[in-house]
Amino acid sequence: MYNLYQSQLRKDIQHEIYHKPMFTVELFGKEYFWSIKEKKIWPFTTQRYQIMGVELPDDTVYVQKELAKLRKKFRGKWIFFQLGIINEIVSFENSMKRCQEFDEDMKYFRLWLQDILYKNYSIIPAFRENMTTAAIIYDVTKSDEELLKDMNESCRKRVKKAISWGMEYRIIDKDQYAEFFVKWQKTADTKWFNTISKPQYAWLLKYIEKGKWMLIGAFVHSEMIAGTICLFTDNMIFCPYGFFDRKYSNIGVQHFLKFKLFSRARENGYKLVDTGGWAPTGFPQHPLTSVSAFKESLGGTKSELYGSYDIVLNKFLYWVFKLWYRVRG
Repeated sequence: MYNLYQSQLRKDIQHEIYHKPMFTVELFGKEYFWSIKEKKIWPFTTQRYQIMGVELPDDTVYVQKELAKLRKKFRGKWIFFQLGIINEIVSFENSMKRCQEFDEDMKYFRLWLQDILYKNYSIIPAFRENMTTAAIIYDVTKSDEELLKDMNESCRKRVKKAISWGMEYRIIDKDQYAEFFVKWQKTADTKWFNTISKPQYAWLLKYIEKGKWMLIGAFVHSEMIAGTICLFTDNMIFCPYGFFDRKYSNIGVQHFLKFKLFSRARENGYKLVDTGGWAPTGFPQHPLTSVSAFKESLGGTKSELYGSYDIVLNKFLYWVFKLWYRVRG
């Protein structure tokens, strides 16, 4: 499995878009880069340290010794830090029918795994996920007919309906970048999620000029009704952000946009597409469940990952930090 979280692309996002400070630490015999997030809590400024894309070795004793070194090195300086563990539990094709028992088994296994990781390493599931718990990768070397076949029936109908409407797909021009951001913000306000800030969007546009990013959109009668930001890395396209106009939800705007993206990605020599962020199987209460259901309807291969875990260095301050986030939420 590829490791987006330790890739040059991820470093570029942190450095050139978010302008987050980073540093490198050796762990399990590898060099990992960490990112630092700052938050103001009343008159105080707190820092969260994250290392995403960590691969745990199979040697339990070795992992315990390495984590003990980290705790010793940073105890007294931090409240906690977070590991995004990329080890894979299982992967499966979304086009295959899943029975209810499978979802229940996945939930049981994940809870059992969390218990084992706590007993072995004293790490706990992160109270705020910063690395996806599951990943879906689409193989876009397939023909359009094969891509449609991998989608579920409802998704196929929506794609075909959008095409019959005369919906268009194209790369968004520079003179529409401002419109893209306004529509993206409007969607975010409606659905209660955060986007990047306007200054960060300006930095993103500078990065686009280097040829590493692209904005794509779906249009009806020249009106932009959906958009997605695409990032390029090797043979893969990563799509972390997007929006669509809810008044067109009955004709499958996002289904059409992703289908056309898959097709154009293949035509331009890319092999894989990652659209980011999914819920773990068996947890219907997860906040990404509806998003996950949409992306699973497109086909692809879903991989269940270990996910994000916190290493607590100061239990009292960690509890205060969690309480603040809940109150703020």
